Amino acid sequence: MTDTPPVQAYRGSLEKLIAKIGEARGFDLGNYRRAYIERRIAARLRTVGLHSYRQYADLLDEDPREYDELIGTITINVTDFFRDKVVWSHLRPILKEMIAAKRVGRSRALRVWSAGCATGEEPYSIAMLLLDLLGDHAKDFVVSVTASDLDSDVLEVARQGVYERERLRHIPPSYQVRFLQQVGEGRFEMAPEVKRLVRFQKLSLFEPAPFRVMDLIMCRNVFIYFDRDQQVRVLENFWNSLARGGYLVLGRSEKLAPEMAARFEAIVGRERIYRRPSRA
Repeated sequence: MTDTPPVQAYRGSLEKLIAKIGEARGFDLGNYRRAYIERRIAARLRTVGLHSYRQYADLLDEDPREYDELIGTITINVTDFFRDKVVWSHLRPILKEMIAAKRVGRSRALRVWSAGCATGEEPYSIAMLLLDLLGDHAKDFVVSVTASDLDSDVLEVARQGVYERERLRHIPPSYQVRFLQQVGEGRFEMAPEVKRLVRFQKLSLFEPAPFRVMDLIMCRNVFIYFDRDQQVRVLENFWNSLARGGYLVLGRSEKLAPEMAARFEAIVGRERIYRRPSRA
């Protein structure tokens, strides 16, 4: 007799399990595609050798640490410093132009949001690039990089800002000299001037416009977890969080829903770099 996959055999109790996880950890699995959640929970069932959602609920009661394992499986924190070199090659002149415009304008605030920041490589990359571009004028600006994620464990890693040598391979050599400090054999910590710019926060992207007048929002490789309606909800929040003329960067495999694409300007469409029009 062939074993029936747990996802098919125990579909009826999945809603109770989702509600249990939400009540225990405040983690709303309803914000993810149903098929994706089924696959991720099925993966945990196989790992722990269980065969039903009911058994898994009992395990969560017996060993609450399993909640963290499940959340880590669902969020799949894959990131890297300066991930996707082409994207950063386009961001550099965009930020350089933005800084020049602010120098002649009234606002000297630079606000960036790294949404789905995982272990911090992306927001620290942004902070290093901004410090490089500002140079001696850094003291003239108020720079803030807000980095958010739902996973408390990866946020704690990010706050520490300590990484193994192999994680640093895509950081330009000059940045490694300027922005990194060795703290042990093969371990390096982000310099204080970089860490001061970045603030980490546990946050759901479905919360209504948690920030305002952001100059840049980066949310790459996160939309793969959401269905179309959920993507529109998040994009609406991004729209409301962006300053007029602010930029949005998505992952290369992601794109704007049609109803939102009509509102954004495609700056580098192939690399999913968009702009909220100055008059919108």
